[in-house]
Amino acid sequence: MKLSSTYAESFVQAVTRHRRHLLTALCVLLGLCATQAFAQEATLVGTISDSSGAVVPNAAITITNMATGQVRKLASNEAGQYVASALPIGNYDVKVQASGFSLADTTGVVLNVGDRRRVDFALKVGATQTSITVEAAPIVVKTENGEVSSIITGEQITQLKTNGRSLYSIVNLTPGASSLQGDFQVPTPMGGDQNVAFNGQRVAHNLYMIDGAEAADRGGSGAIVMPSIDAIAEFRQLTSNYSAEYGLSSSATVTSALKSGTRTLHAAAWWFGRNDAFNARNYFTPRFNANGSENKMPKLRFNTYGFNVGGPVKFKSGSEPKTFFFYNMEWRDLIQGGALRTNVPFTSTYGGNMNEALNFGGVLNTGQTTLHVPNFSTLSSAQQAKFTAAGLSSGQPFPNNTIPTSLLDANAQALLKAGIFPAPTSGRTFIGGADSPTNVKEELVRVDHTFNDKFSVFGHFIAEQILQTDIPTRWSGGANLPTVFDTFGNPSYSAVVHATHIIGPTLLNEVAFNYGGNRINILPAGKYKLTDTGFSQHKLFGSPTDVTPIINLNAGGKTGSRYDANWWPWSNVADSYQIRDDLSWTRGVHQFKFGAGWLNFRKLQPLQTTTQGNFGFNGNFTGYDFADFLLGLSSGYSEAALKDNRNWNSASWFGYVQDNWHATRRLTLNLGLRWDGIPHTAEINGQMSNFYPALYNPANVPMFANANGTQICSGAGVPNSSCTAASPALATGPNPALNGLLQYVNGLGVPGQTPGVTNGLVDNHWNNFGPRLGFAYDLTGRGTTVLRGGLGIMFERIQGNDMYQAGGNNLFGGSASLSNVSLSDPHTGVDQSNANISTSTLPVTVNNIQELDAKHYKNPTSYQYSLGIQHQLGRQTVLSTSYVGNQNRYLSFRQELNLPNASLLPTFITNSTAAAQYNKAVPFLGYRSINVDQNGANSNYNSLQVELRCKIRDLSLQGAYTWSRALDPTTGTGGDGFDLNNTSNPYLGWKNDWGPSIFDRTHVAFVNFIYNVPFFRSSSNNLLKNTVGGWELSGIVTMESGAPINLGVSGNNVCQTLQNCSVRPNQVGSISYPHTATTLSSGNNTIQWFDPSAFAINLIPGSTTAIFGNMSKNALRGPGRDNW
Repeated sequence: MKLSSTYAESFVQAVTRHRRHLLTALCVLLGLCATQAFAQEATLVGTISDSSGAVVPNAAITITNMATGQVRKLASNEAGQYVASALPIGNYDVKVQASGFSLADTTGVVLNVGDRRRVDFALKVGATQTSITVEAAPIVVKTENGEVSSIITGEQITQLKTNGRSLYSIVNLTPGASSLQGDFQVPTPMGGDQNVAFNGQRVAHNLYMIDGAEAADRGGSGAIVMPSIDAIAEFRQLTSNYSAEYGLSSSATVTSALKSGTRTLHAAAWWFGRNDAFNARNYFTPRFNANGSENKMPKLRFNTYGFNVGGPVKFKSGSEPKTFFFYNMEWRDLIQGGALRTNVPFTSTYGGNMNEALNFGGVLNTGQTTLHVPNFSTLSSAQQAKFTAAGLSSGQPFPNNTIPTSLLDANAQALLKAGIFPAPTSGRTFIGGADSPTNVKEELVRVDHTFNDKFSVFGHFIAEQILQTDIPTRWSGGANLPTVFDTFGNPSYSAVVHATHIIGPTLLNEVAFNYGGNRINILPAGKYKLTDTGFSQHKLFGSPTDVTPIINLNAGGKTGSRYDANWWPWSNVADSYQIRDDLSWTRGVHQFKFGAGWLNFRKLQPLQTTTQGNFGFNGNFTGYDFADFLLGLSSGYSEAALKDNRNWNSASWFGYVQDNWHATRRLTLNLGLRWDGIPHTAEINGQMSNFYPALYNPANVPMFANANGTQICSGAGVPNSSCTAASPALATGPNPALNGLLQYVNGLGVPGQTPGVTNGLVDNHWNNFGPRLGFAYDLTGRGTTVLRGGLGIMFERIQGNDMYQAGGNNLFGGSASLSNVSLSDPHTGVDQSNANISTSTLPVTVNNIQELDAKHYKNPTSYQYSLGIQHQLGRQTVLSTSYVGNQNRYLSFRQELNLPNASLLPTFITNSTAAAQYNKAVPFLGYRSINVDQNGANSNYNSLQVELRCKIRDLSLQGAYTWSRALDPTTGTGGDGFDLNNTSNPYLGWKNDWGPSIFDRTHVAFVNFIYNVPFFRSSSNNLLKNTVGGWELSGIVTMESGAPINLGVSGNNVCQTLQNCSVRPNQVGSISYPHTATTLSSGNNTIQWFDPSAFAINLIPGSTTAIFGNMSKNALRGPGRDNW
């Protein structure tokens, strides 16, 4: 392994470090074990009757787990009913004995995770010494509930060969699933689980569970751990109108069970490897490039290896074992090649001679080939004196296009000497490999113990150590150089302790304590330290950092290099604790279940701020961004004042009642009601603020201190200053690191300080009652054809990314944004209006803030429904056909609030004088952007879903087909805040974006099969038996129509002025897909998928700036996929 000692720790160390959590769980359970327990596994139900159909009460039922030998004994009640809850998954033998009847024995009863399986007995009159044995069908119709779900068996998990051996590579093998994931998934939970949608719902609303416990990151969505494929016994995808015991998720619940030990000791070891030497070349990539050299295959080295061992623990010789263990250890080592391609400065220009760049062309904003001295009217007197001393005058060409050495900025030269820019490899372009390693070490242990026939306990502990290298920097939003990158450490944990107590023949109680947590530790790497780069730092604020500032050469794509270490170093801590209790009670033909629980999620996370500073160079002075950089003339500088921690907390409560009512011999009703108490996430110290339009006072509208409205006032001691801390709507934040920075607070509210502002900034909604109704009607009375359906209302626990930016709003965060400053010292302005800056004279600037819509922030709600038929085709095949649909309300989105009148936009864009007035034309003066998180969008989904399962001799097969339509305004696939994507046109809102979901595939079909080749398997010839016999064939076939494509307009468009929006073109003709073969300028062959003449950019008259077009969202379709 290549895990750094910073992040890697042994299993023993992990257990030791989390001993407080484990001891707490143990103490809770020992205190409750006399009366309570919990295990969310499987349930066996049935009716005991005689040959005439009369029920048989008090029949003795013995249920034996064939793998462990553990026995559950119970009796039928007065209605002849029996219910065995909380049974571990596995293969069972069920015996029934009653006075005057022969012994009935059903073998081979397979219970899968989440099963509710019916096994009825019709006893025959006879001597009790005689027995009648039958074998249960391997696949049966579901006669006990109306939920929509699908099981992925242990055989499928381990025997289906997937690219990457990831749980998330097979989680979509169910009707209703639609995936955007490629053929390969990174073998980590973060980033590997965000690509599968179920029934058109958002991926962030999926919930992953392990052994009945949440394995979800409630702070940012997704899973916390990704157990080894070889440690998972099986999993079930619950996708629609499921039982009331499941909640806090409005989409699918994927519940998996880990393997456990058996009566025999068993062990296994494995190694799986991938290497680019075995990969085929991409069809569209020629073997040789334009200059005749061979195009190398992207580097790939992927090794997965490990072992597991499981079995009994005997404390007394000769006794039946009561304790079983299973231990699994796995390593996943991945090196995945990539390529960086970016424009960089010519190395010959580092000393000031610009000729190579100018002769190459395309580097000057003016389009000319001569570099000119900046116009003195844009410079301060000190800067003018420097050029004059070098013998240069305003606007003249630099002699020989060369900047004199005396004018080269010392910090710029230090950065170049340190090598922050790689040398170009072709023209002015750097093309280079960026191999990003990922190393995972996972240890997992599960222990099951039966104290007696009334009380049992099981638990697991999982520790994952993950270390990744990101080239370029992760989450930076523009970093494109290999010289600075990061290491991403993500140790993650899951712990579960479940106990089950059989209180009486009809009463069973379960209790559980669940813990899940992860850590994120991100460290910059490469050339990032001040000592690495020789950069002499002069910060505006006192926040300590040893990170070199961001350098952004961004002159409209002229250079486009961005040296960026992002906010690193940075770390956070996330911990989730859950306690729940579930009581099962059988009375007559009613099987009741009651439950309640509490979940608390805590996240300690610093602000995501660049305290090292950010210098931009856009060619304002010389026309060439790199020349401005050499001169140290920055067009803009920003610096965050602090990166302190925020302590986020979200608590949830729930309670439910479920009645599975065997109303008649043919009809079973599932009646449930669930309540979810889901208050919004809050910062426990109240360190956040929110904008409330009702608190905004127009009487406190500022007088702008500069012509373009970017400064409310210039600060104390500056000639045009008129602001002090006592001025209306101005205040200083409580953190000393802000150094008394004045900030604009008109309309801001703070928890605990502003009347009416709640801890979570928004109104909490407690009326979250979700009824669940399901039914299963046996049409034939033989359990072979069942009409099934149901409906339910589910509520979503909103993940916390909507809140985190509120912790950096004014008063609790702070930054300075300055125009035209010196690279060597941002305190020194380089233009006429900004010549001398100190912390005490920082301007109060117009900035952007985040708002949560306090009065319209209900929990996302899903109304789900289905109706279908299951039919048994012979003894070993089941066909299911269903209509499945849902309507969703109160979905999250973001929308810009602070909008000028739409009629003014063309003027702002085409008239430079008017453009300076933008900040003076918005409704909430003093703010540039107010981006509002809202819960108010809708979506819907309708589908036909067909599934076929069969197990015939040596063949296991599953096939599924989905014909569907998913419509929404914003899918929430990650984007801006995971579940929070901006509307494209804020003037029209989310309804303007109504259209196909990004996961909307009209047709999705798959088949997976496992065939145990029978030849020579039982041969008496050991050589043939061991070499030719025992082989297996397996495969997955996926066929799906194309996913939607949203066509946008990049480059010069209205959203560069408006912010928080996006532009689509006009549709001027019919959309067609000619599939025309074409060759790119790089020499690569490709296909022109659609006809671009059907679209035209909607330009503002008299300008080259694009404005909103009439094309609808996701109007195009990409190619389908047939993957064998």
